[in-house]
Order: sequence, then C-alpha cells, then structure tokens
Amino acid sequence: MRKIAKLLAIILLVFPLIGCWDSTNLENLLIVYGLGIDISQENPEQYFFTIGFPTIIPEAPENKHEVSTEAPSLGKAKSNFQQKVYRQISYDNIRVVIFSEKVAKEGIMVHVDAMLREPLYRGTTRFAVFIDKAVDLLAMEPPVSLFVSTFIFDAIEQNHQSTVVPISTLRSFSHEYYSDGIEPSMPFICYGADDNELNVGCVALFQGDKLIERLRGRNSRSFMLLKGEIQRGIYTFELMGGFVSLNLKGGKSKIKTKIIDGELHIFQDIFINSVLAEHTPKHNMLENNKIEELETQLAREIKNDLKNVLEILQNELKNDNIGYGKYVKANHPEYFDAENWNHQFSKAIIHINPNVRIRTLGVTP
Repeated sequence: MRKIAKLLAIILLVFPLIGCWDSTNLENLLIVYGLGIDISQENPEQYFFTIGFPTIIPEAPENKHEVSTEAPSLGKAKSNFQQKVYRQISYDNIRVVIFSEKVAKEGIMVHVDAMLREPLYRGTTRFAVFIDKAVDLLAMEPPVSLFVSTFIFDAIEQNHQSTVVPISTLRSFSHEYYSDGIEPSMPFICYGADDNELNVGCVALFQGDKLIERLRGRNSRSFMLLKGEIQRGIYTFELMGGFVSLNLKGGKSKIKTKIIDGELHIFQDIFINSVLAEHTPKHNMLENNKIEELETQLAREIKNDLKNVLEILQNELKNDNIGYGKYVKANHPEYFDAENWNHQFSKAIIHINPNVRIRTLGVTP
C-alpha cells in the first residue's frame, strides 16, 4: 500500500507540470489588446493591420505602443508583426477588433475565418466598425482609460446595457453569418463633437459579411427593441407641450408567425418596463387614468420609431438583421427559403405591438 501511495503522490506532483512544458513566461510575451484592420493607402490590394499593446519596460517612453504592417492576409500580418517585435506575440487577450468602414464594406469574413481557424483569439473578442481608419483609432488616447481598446470594450458594454448597440463577438458574428434567417450586426463607432471624441452609439448592419448601412440615434434604440435586447437607458419623447423620459428597466419580445392566404404575417409583441424619469407637461399624473393614457401615448410614439426601422430593413435594404427568419424557418419550413429569405422578409406583413408599463412615477414634491 505504501508503494501505491508513493506512486500516486508522484503522479499527482508530476501531472500538473505536463501541460506547462511549452508554456511561456509572461515577461516574454507581447500581449495584444487591440487589432485594427484597414485598406492600405499605398496599395489598395493589400490590408493595413495594426496591433496595440502595453509596454512593460520601465525605460519605455510610452505606456503603450502600436505596430502596423501591410499584408495581403491576417496570417501574413502575424508573421510580419513577429519579425518587428522582440517578444512572442499573444493574441489571446485581444479585447476588440476594429474594422474600418472601407474594410467592412468590402467584406470581413476572410479575416473572421482566419481567426476561427487558428484558436489564438477568444470567441468573446468583440467586433466593431469605425467610420475612419482603424490605425488612427488605436492610436487615440481617451482621457478616461490608458488603452483605447479598453475604452471601446467598456463603451460597447455600457451602450449595450443602455439598449443602444448590440454586442458582436467573434463567436456571435460567425454564428449569425452562417445561420439561416438572420443577418449580422455590430456596433458602429463614429466621431463625437470633434475628432478627439468617440460615439459608440450607432449600429452597423451587414448583409452576409459586408456592411450595407448604419443606424444612429432613435433608430439604434428601436433596432435593439426589435431584437428584444431591452436592458436599461433613458428614452425621451416630446409630448403634450413638454418632455417625457422613461428609464428603461428591462423587457422582452414575443414573436409569432402565420401564413394567411399565402402571405407571411409576423406578429411581434414588445413589453417594456420603465420608471418615469422626467415629466414636464403641466398636468397632474396622479389623476385617474393619467398613467394609462401616458403609457398609451408612449407606446404609440415607440411604435412609430419601430416602424421607421422596419421600413429601412424591409423596403430600403431588404435585409433581416432582426432574425425573424429563424422563427419562420422553425414554424413554416415548407415556406422558408434560405437562399431567398431576405426577399421573403421584404414581402412579409409585420404587426408590431409595443406595450409600455410605468412601474413607478419616481420622487415627486
């Protein structure tokens, strides 16, 4: 028994070391936080890749650094990058991949496919499109964060929680790309008041792997409501000679489909929970039926916003970025045509029914 116990002890001591035989000390790694992909200005047939990473050498003049290279593919770019730095590059901690608008319009699947084939990137790595060159974005120094990649990662999270933009990752984008009945979407980053301010409040709409449109303002929030991704956020309306603001408190979406006389009908109920955050019209909210009347008016305003986005998706773009096709495929497989779904979507009759519930009126004098 003693010999067996000693043998087990040796095995337990040695086994954890087996998976570490080829590990690399963190001090020998160059940990990339952000990747940017542009079209090369000098050679439009090539891409221009940029990586951003922190510097760990105390004598380094900056806390972060960016390295760029021109290459025909992501694989070649990785080879070029490794030749330019003195440490082994690690892509496992990339927080965001930024595609310039030009790259996104040409198609990004060639890069996404390269990321999927070699498991150097996390499936949770976030994607976004930038209105300008990605190399300029990664070189920016936001006042509230050392790394712009961290700032963008957190800004996407906050805007998603505010029901403004979707979260798109390596895993989710590829899933939407390969799935029938839905087209991908991701955050679109614009400039704010000037070129030193970023606005992460727009939505990039894709058809396949190509950017075809971006939504902004109320259309961005309406898009999120249609997707059923209802979190928080302030929703303001001009009503009754004043302003009414709702503080969203979550919600849900229910979608049903029917074929009636050969036509596809899509019924969507959107339930929105909220707290009254602002009310400037001059009437007493505590009077009988006033809350119910306000809920009805707000639902009508929201319905108009939702119909505006559906007009863009169905008639202008003929592109289902919401994912109605997944329901049609499941409920009416004999009707659903994967190759021509976007055309079927453009002809569908969509019935939108938002329901607003004001749970509390907030603090009043």
